[in-house]
Amino acid sequence: MVGRSRVVLVRHGNVLDDRHTPDQAIVDKMLHRAISSMSGENDPIVAWKNYIKPSDTVGIKTNMSRMATHVEVVKAIVKNLHSIGVKDHRIIIWDRNKASIGYEGLEALEKKRRDVGAGNKLITKIFSYIFSEKKAPRFGYRNNISRIITDHCTALINVPGTRVHWLAGIGIALKNWVGAVSNINAEDLYVSFPIHKDSCAEVCSINAIPVIRDKCRLVVVDALRPLFHGGPQVDPRYLWHNNALLMSTDPVAVDTVCLRMLQDKRNEFRGREWPINPPAKHVFVADKKYGLGNSDWDKIELIEHAL
Repeated sequence: MVGRSRVVLVRHGNVLDDRHTPDQAIVDKMLHRAISSMSGENDPIVAWKNYIKPSDTVGIKTNMSRMATHVEVVKAIVKNLHSIGVKDHRIIIWDRNKASIGYEGLEALEKKRRDVGAGNKLITKIFSYIFSEKKAPRFGYRNNISRIITDHCTALINVPGTRVHWLAGIGIALKNWVGAVSNINAEDLYVSFPIHKDSCAEVCSINAIPVIRDKCRLVVVDALRPLFHGGPQVDPRYLWHNNALLMSTDPVAVDTVCLRMLQDKRNEFRGREWPINPPAKHVFVADKKYGLGNSDWDKIELIEHAL
């Protein structure tokens, strides 16, 4: 990738309460600072219009299993999309085979957090058959792309959580698109193109699918309470109040920053080096093989804000 990649990291020490619930007003402020710093525009409305058009149909790719993206982060994004003129019915929030539209969908997400039985409300009729027949290049007929991407959305925002992952090293921005392709399984059974070999080194290749690469405008990483060991299964001992949101247009650069953040926390926890295992090979493969972004620190402009 030519040039430096900007990654903005915003922290607020009071964003989470003692029950680990984000304060919506603080999340809103953090996102405003992030988009303004990312774009160089003081006005958040002008800033968002650098990436999203009012006429866009926007897909917000979240994580809804285990280390789920906080609803408050998604809500802040939706409110900003509304502020620039994106209609509620043109905002699709989804992960794999669960999808919803606009604020109605957010309410279902919040109910799901309290009541697992509400999960069926996330699936709307328009997405009853969620994967298209369009083939992902190199993935063959057994791996199809979500029709939310191919048929419905003109712009995408990648909104992953932050976690160490026992198969891939880490599971953040690059790995989040696994939920956009059908028939993914850890054993790579009945797939034309396996992504789990060699510590999931090739999982980043999903980001190189043209329709994903071309439509993704922003990455917003929920790093409020990351998991620094044992993921994707959640052990509360390895969660901490990191109180951060990150933003970039470069998924490789933002994963590189998060990789160091997770490694630093592991070292602090043990009081010595505690390497992430397996190593997150896909982050570097994304750069060196696929040209998806920058993994070299001298090519990353990290801008940090403490609110």
